[in-house]
Amino acid sequence: MVRTTYFASPILTRALRWSAYRMGAAAAMILVTTPALAAPSQQSAGGTTVAQSETTVVQAPVARKETAVAPAPVEPAKGPDFIFVEGETGAEYVGLETLSVKRDVLPTASRRTDVGPFVGAMAGVKLVFLSVGPHFRFGHFQDWDIWTLDLDVGFHAPLGSFEPFLRLAGGYAQLTRAFDRLQDSSNLSAHGYHLSLAVGADYFVTHNLTLGGRVSGDLLALHRAGVNLNSQDGLVNDYLKYDGASAGLGLTGGLALGLHF
Repeated sequence: MVRTTYFASPILTRALRWSAYRMGAAAAMILVTTPALAAPSQQSAGGTTVAQSETTVVQAPVARKETAVAPAPVEPAKGPDFIFVEGETGAEYVGLETLSVKRDVLPTASRRTDVGPFVGAMAGVKLVFLSVGPHFRFGHFQDWDIWTLDLDVGFHAPLGSFEPFLRLAGGYAQLTRAFDRLQDSSNLSAHGYHLSLAVGADYFVTHNLTLGGRVSGDLLALHRAGVNLNSQDGLVNDYLKYDGASAGLGLTGGLALGLHF
């Protein structure tokens, strides 16, 4: 028994040593492979963190610095423009017999065509693009004067401070001073009707003050009544026995100053 036990001990000792060796090798391999296996986890965890961080950066609002733009200069607005008053002056051409004549309206020695200055005034009401009001004009010429009183209807195009317009007018016309050279002219007169078409524009210098220009074409139709030679005025001039009539044209151009309320 003693020998058997002695003989078996070396074998058992070697077996135990071999087992221990294998266990140590296995443990060493586990220690070596464990960091390698853990590294991807840390790297993966790091990658996840980075991805989350990048996602946060993309989703975060970016503050934009806006550059302040200087506002454009604003043109002064017009003031109230419901009631207006205008004064005008300029030059006027009149041909009393341009279109037709049925006996002379004027004395034989008087001019039928002339150029002279005129003055005028107008007042009215205005609603956006439409205006209406009376218009008076007086023209002075060498042998006679003529004045007209019309009703003007205007169509305006409000373009800020600049306002072009078109006006139609019609009314009454009368010659004065035409028969002053005759011996007795108390019963003589020549009058008729007047039509006008004008184009022009006004500019608002201030909110209520305008400066403008206009050109108009005019039609004048005048009539002179015949004189009763049996009256006591003593007129015996042959051309006064019968009525006289004429139709003529005119052209005017001038400047106007207006107030608007």
